[in-house]
Amino acid sequence: MRFRVWFRRLALGLTAVVATVFAIALPVAYAGEPPNSDLPSRYLTRVESRYVETDLARFHYTVSGSGSPVVLIAGGGLWGYSWRDVAPALAQQHTVYAVDLPSQGYTELRSAGFAFDLPAMAEAIAVFLDAVGLDRTALVGHSWGGAWSLYFAEQHPERVERLVLLDSPGLDAEKAPITPLFQTPVVGELLNDLTTRSFYTDSIRGTFVHKDLVTDELIDEFYSPFARPANRAGFLALWRNLDYRLTDAGLDQVSAPTLVLWGGDDEWLPPSQATRLADRIPDADAVIVPGCGHTVHEDCPAAVIPRITAFLS
Repeated sequence: MRFRVWFRRLALGLTAVVATVFAIALPVAYAGEPPNSDLPSRYLTRVESRYVETDLARFHYTVSGSGSPVVLIAGGGLWGYSWRDVAPALAQQHTVYAVDLPSQGYTELRSAGFAFDLPAMAEAIAVFLDAVGLDRTALVGHSWGGAWSLYFAEQHPERVERLVLLDSPGLDAEKAPITPLFQTPVVGELLNDLTTRSFYTDSIRGTFVHKDLVTDELIDEFYSPFARPANRAGFLALWRNLDYRLTDAGLDQVSAPTLVLWGGDDEWLPPSQATRLADRIPDADAVIVPGCGHTVHEDCPAAVIPRITAFLS
């Protein structure tokens, strides 16, 4: 017992030391770069971009296609641009909504007391669905977006037709290695505030195996809305407030057929979580895609998109 206490204290101490060094090194490594970016989105000139007003938020979303509805929810620090290859493929058979939730993209939060935790993000999904008139839909979520979708499916099974989870946390298990840095007081604020375009690029590149796909255009599209102060603040709050004990406890409440897709070379969350997650959901299958990273649908679109379209068909 004493050894366990000692080991835990040692681990916490090492985390604190690494976090302090990281916080000192970050502004030096990326000195001279502005933290913000105001580049307009060229992607939004090529798609149907809409807003819907609610008391909770002014939700930004894109819509395409016709048929049964599918709602796409991007991962943390990303937005609807993440689905630029997925949405057109699904739009051949479905009406596809790619929504930015609070802290993402071009959505503007109206509620000052928004909690940025799993219940709040699931409620945001419900508010958006109500606002665009969807009683029931298929949900596709990546990373944090998958965790929010999973919790929504647990709490509102009657509203979810099918569920696709891409490299999505949901187990009370291993977390992304960078989590302790964002959760450390002061260090998390420094790391969040000093995330320049270059540091953001390095972070995104770490979620891809095929590094050549991380183009200047991709970073321009992602970084500009991420750099908004409100989005940064929400991003940090989510690091600290997402409690996967909630999703873990409710996995048997998911009634929708579920596909769990995972990059075999995911460096953020171990691929073993895919099968462990699918084993706990009543009607779920897991597929691990070799040679792909955490952002699996962008890293390996040719392997992943047909699996999503087939499952939703």
